Amino acid sequence: MRWTLDQLEVLVACAEHGSFSAAARHLGRAQSAVSTAIAHLEADLGCTLFTREARLPRLTEAGEALLHEARTVIHQCQRLDARAQAIAQGEEARLVLAIDEALVEMPQVDATLEALARHYPALQLTLLYGAQGDIASWVEERTADLGIVLGRLGRGPLLEGVPIAHLRQALVVGRHHPLAALRSPAPGDLAAHRQLLIASRSQGDDAAAPLSAQFWRLNSFYSMAELVTRGLGWALVPQHIAQYPPFRDHLAAFPGEALGTLPVIEVETVFRRDAARGPIARWLRRTLGERFRERRH
Repeated sequence: MRWTLDQLEVLVACAEHGSFSAAARHLGRAQSAVSTAIAHLEADLGCTLFTREARLPRLTEAGEALLHEARTVIHQCQRLDARAQAIAQGEEARLVLAIDEALVEMPQVDATLEALARHYPALQLTLLYGAQGDIASWVEERTADLGIVLGRLGRGPLLEGVPIAHLRQALVVGRHHPLAALRSPAPGDLAAHRQLLIASRSQGDDAAAPLSAQFWRLNSFYSMAELVTRGLGWALVPQHIAQYPPFRDHLAAFPGEALGTLPVIEVETVFRRDAARGPIARWLRRTLGERFRERRH
């Protein structure tokens, strides 16, 4: 085995940027150096990774298969670097935690922050609240060390997510909405009224298809619930938002049979794969998961 990690990184860059010249610009190297690295990698692996007949090189079948393996090796090396940094640095003196705005007033999150204050009183903590896409950017740009998001996050080359919980949803309308007079509305009843849906909250995320021909999309569950209380439509929102004090007395919740089994929403922690995660960040991820599991039982 004579191939190097640098050659694997060149392979990934060529595949992701579509050509040797584009990969060279991305890596800040001469195109000849990139071509040479690929040629040496092909010789070391004993197979052709790119076809060269067309104007732009294309991955061969072997190249496609080995590209996945190359990414896996690179990711593992990033984790190794991050682990070594954490060991060398010891406990964090400061931490920036980015939290999805949909998790504001979430008992499990608040209980974890209270426990954090007790366990690590010397920690300098910065809390950032924002939409899911904001949190992804903050973590990727190292503005935040750890993110907590509602819903699965579209992965980038450096981001990794760990699911920690699933949240149940509630089917709600305003107490003075025509649907509130029904004990259990049928799909046809719902389709006759405006539906409020969550907009796509991350790049590449597939937005849910509306049941009603009349629908509005919002990028905030709290804003959605506020409009529902004003009678502007019906919606599916996480149960903790339906029970949020400013909303709960103005909402009517249905059992959900009209839509079958209501979908759940995943909560996950997000971090850079190559960033050091000290003991406090690891404690946060573990404790959050424990708090959500305790609430479920």
